[in-house]
Amino acid sequence: MTDKFIMIIRHAEKPLPDRPELGVDELGQQDDKSLTVRGWQRAGALACFFCNPPPPLQIPKAIVASAPIKKDGSGSRSLRPTQTITSLAQRLKIEPDTRYSKGQEKVAGPAIGQNQAPTLVCWQHESIPDLAAEITQSTEIAPTSWDDDDYDSIWILRFSADEQRWSFSRELQRLLPGDRQ
Repeated sequence: MTDKFIMIIRHAEKPLPDRPELGVDELGQQDDKSLTVRGWQRAGALACFFCNPPPPLQIPKAIVASAPIKKDGSGSRSLRPTQTITSLAQRLKIEPDTRYSKGQEKVAGPAIGQNQAPTLVCWQHESIPDLAAEITQSTEIAPTSWDDDDYDSIWILRFSADEQRWSFSRELQRLLPGDRQ
């Protein structure tokens, strides 16, 4: 068995009821399921960032994003996770895995946890702790919540083949004005 390296980010900024910024699609049309202008800025910055990331981060060889709609027609309908990683995936010439959507963490987590290549995952923040628990098969490794206002964290899950265990760490993106330093 080899080591595994999984980086998890939340999708970029979305419209919020207490903020006037609207979501817009790739063509600039208003869409409440899409990123805000700031979210598109973060998505573009992430495309550069993950092509030459600072240690301990790694260039992803696989990218996973929650799909807007499950095979049964249900799902969050949010386009934001796929919008957040599309530019990066295109730049790295990686076809993103969008087989799973929010609510399918119990099946997505074990599948992601099997990836042998450095993997970047983009998901909805309220479900990231559940996804991390399913990846590691433990609720004791990663935090049990993700802050509502946190758009700039990167959760890192590492599996050490030598130690036969998962570990957790957190890095910050530091990409846009207002991100934590």
